[in-house]
Amino acid sequence: MANGLTGSGRRTVGLRDIPLVLVTPRRVFARVEDVPAWGWPLLTLLVLVTVIGYAKVQTGLIDREVDRAVQDRIAELDRAQRDIVERSKLREQYEQVRKQGEFEKLLTRMRVIVAEPGSALATALLVAAVLYGATALTGRKPEWHTLLTICVLAGFIDALRLLVGLALMLQYRSLEVDTSLALLVRLLVPAEDVSPRTLAAASGLLTALDPFRIWYWLVAIVGLSVTSQLPGWRAWLTCGLCWLAAAGSRCGLELAMAASARPA
Repeated sequence: MANGLTGSGRRTVGLRDIPLVLVTPRRVFARVEDVPAWGWPLLTLLVLVTVIGYAKVQTGLIDREVDRAVQDRIAELDRAQRDIVERSKLREQYEQVRKQGEFEKLLTRMRVIVAEPGSALATALLVAAVLYGATALTGRKPEWHTLLTICVLAGFIDALRLLVGLALMLQYRSLEVDTSLALLVRLLVPAEDVSPRTLAAASGLLTALDPFRIWYWLVAIVGLSVTSQLPGWRAWLTCGLCWLAAAGSRCGLELAMAASARPA
């Protein structure tokens, strides 16, 4: 099995099938068997996502955006406190804002480089676990290695989304890029016309309308159907609910971030 062969001597999926799953997933998943063939593809996925995150940090856009926010805070502090606070105390407040900016840079770098691979791993395991449970509920025998292989290979579509996001960052020299319709909300709806919570909720829900996320679930449906784990409407129903649940979780995260940023 180390050389990509199953017990019957037939080659199962491997690293060479990663590009093929993007264009001919049915042909790839037709060779998936309940063997641990997901190891090297998973490692490749995590390395790829880590490299993309490192490239985002190396663009310098994160530091530039944080530095710009720090300067805005200092200017606002100067306007509000110049005639109220002593100059020495005002300088201390400036220094506190700068230290906060450095901490934000560190957190953002950790999120991009460390959290993204962790998210890719957690997504593969969580989705495979949900599909395992859904398959068991239908009375069929769930195959863990088969389901995890489907989720790992589909995960390269999400890595492609991150890569396109990096290209957009370089093209527009901005962190405010997105491949979903969530970006349209921030661009077309004036922030002063709606509450931050409403804007955050709309942005979170519209992240579901992302061609890469939709592509991910379509490939998962193909894999479930071809391997007979969840054939027909069961695959569509399960993956559709997972797609909506993921959008709901991103909406909740956006609302939490909006609530935490409000006092600041």
